[in-house]
Amino acid sequence: MGTMELEKRKIYMDRMKFKAGTQIALEDDRNLQDNKPDIARILGQKGYIRLEELKPAADHVTMRGKLYYKVLYQSDEEQDICSVEGSIPFEEQVHMDGIGTEELVQAKWELDDMTIGMINSRKLSIQAVACFELFVEELYEEQVPVGLPELPVETGIECRKKTLDMSGITVLKKDIFRIREEMELPQSCPNIGSLIWEDIELSALEFKAVEEKIFVKGEVRAFFLYEPQSGEGGVQIFSTGVPVSGSVECQGCMEDLITDIRYQISQQDIEIQEDFDGERRVISLEMVLDLYIKLYKEEKTEILADCYGLQKEVRPERQEMEYRTKMVRCGGKYRLSEEVSADGVPAGAKLLHYQASVQKEGQQQTEEGIEILGAVEADFLLRDEGDGKFYRLHAGIPFKYLLETSGITAADLCSLKISLENLAVTGAGDTWEVKGILSFEMAGFQRAKEEMIREIELCEPDAEKYKKTPGMVGYVVKSGDSLWDIGKRYMVSLESLKEMNHLSRDEVHAGDKMLIIR
Repeated sequence: MGTMELEKRKIYMDRMKFKAGTQIALEDDRNLQDNKPDIARILGQKGYIRLEELKPAADHVTMRGKLYYKVLYQSDEEQDICSVEGSIPFEEQVHMDGIGTEELVQAKWELDDMTIGMINSRKLSIQAVACFELFVEELYEEQVPVGLPELPVETGIECRKKTLDMSGITVLKKDIFRIREEMELPQSCPNIGSLIWEDIELSALEFKAVEEKIFVKGEVRAFFLYEPQSGEGGVQIFSTGVPVSGSVECQGCMEDLITDIRYQISQQDIEIQEDFDGERRVISLEMVLDLYIKLYKEEKTEILADCYGLQKEVRPERQEMEYRTKMVRCGGKYRLSEEVSADGVPAGAKLLHYQASVQKEGQQQTEEGIEILGAVEADFLLRDEGDGKFYRLHAGIPFKYLLETSGITAADLCSLKISLENLAVTGAGDTWEVKGILSFEMAGFQRAKEEMIREIELCEPDAEKYKKTPGMVGYVVKSGDSLWDIGKRYMVSLESLKEMNHLSRDEVHAGDKMLIIR
C-alpha cells in the first residue's frame, strides 16, 4: 500500500568532524642581556603557549604560535634576585584528512614538559614539549519519530510510546571574555620601581546560563615580586585575590541549560600605573579568555516505539541512533603527602609562594570506578629571614586515585577537572614535607542507543497467516508476556483486550487466563 510519513521532531546533536594531535619539541639557548647579573641559582620557572594562528587548508592545518618562558634567578652580586624572559616561535603543519579552508578549527594544548637549566652563569638552556589537539566540531540534526499522522478509523493501527531522557545541544559557539582588574598596593608597601616576577592564576571560574547571557564569576590570584621605586628595603612581595565577574552575550541561552564551557588564556598584559596621587602603586591586569561554548537541554522526549495493524500489516523500518542522555556528576578528594630533600635550604626559611601544576598521565576503567594516574609538579619560593636570601624547593609527587563514579564510564562523554588546594610545605634541615589536597570533579553525559523507527510500510496482510490465526482463543499468559505482545500477536487492539478481560491496567502476569476475540 505504500510508505507512511511519520510525525517527527528535530533533536540537535554535536559530533567530532575532524580531529588530530601533534607534539612539538621546542629548544633554545638564551644568553643574558649585558645589564643582567650572573646566575648563581635558578629559583623558579614558568612557560605558556600562545597560539597566534590556526589556518585550515586542503587536508591540513597550519599552526603558528610561541612558547613564552620566564626564569627567576638569584645572583651573588648586589642585585640579588632577577628574572629573564623570552619566547620560542613555532610553525607546524598538522595533517587532517578531508578538512577544507572554511572549517572553524579549535585547539587544546598543554606543556607536557619544560626544563630550564644553566649552561653557565651567562647562558640558559630551554627545552620543552608542547602537546596539541586540533579538532572541528559540527552540529547535525536527528529526526525522532513521535507519532503517526491522523488516519481513517478503518486503518486500525495500534501505537506504543516510550519516553527517553535526551540531551540535545542548543548552542555551539566560540567567544571571548575579557578580564580587566586593578590591584592597589596596601599602605605598608613601598611604591613599585619595576616588576621582577608575577604569577597570575584564575581560580574557581564558573559559568552559569541565564536569559540570553552566560554569567562568569571567579577569582584572580596574583603574586608579585618587585623592586621598590626608592631602591631601599630590598625585593618586596605583594599578593592578593581579586573577584572577577561579568557576562557574555549568548543568543538562545536559557536558565535551565547545562553548560559545557572550556576556556584558554589567549592574552595577558600587566602594566604598572599611577594612583590618584601620581605614585606607582597600581598594577593593571588585562586577560582575554577564548571560550568554547556548548549548551545542552535535558528533556524527556516521547517517541513512537512500536506499532502494529489490526487490518493491515505494518512493517516498521528501524535504524540505530546514539544520543546523549542525562548528565551525571561525581567527585572526590585525595590527600597528598611527600617528603622532599631540601639540600641547602635553611631550617628557618619561610614559604613565600608556590606554583604548581597537575599532570594527568592516564586513566582506566575498573569495576569500582575510574582509576586516575598523574603527578603534581610544585615549585616553592622560600626566604631566609636572617640573611634575606631566596631559595627554591621542587617537589614531584605522583598520585593514583580511584574515582567512584555514578554510572559514568571512561567511554562516556566526560570532562575531568583536577584542582589543587591547600598546598603547604613545612620542615627543617634536609627534609621537608609537602602536603595538599587534590580535588576531582567529573561530569559526563551517558551514552545511550535506541532503535528508532525511520519509516512505516503498510501492506495487505498475509492471507495464509491471517487464516491460521484463530478468531477466538483462550490464552494463558506466559512469563515475559506483555499486553502489547499479546495484542500484536493476535492483531487485537489493547482496548478490546482490556474490555474483554475486565482489565483496568496494561499489566498482565504469568498464569493469567485471557479471552481473545479478533
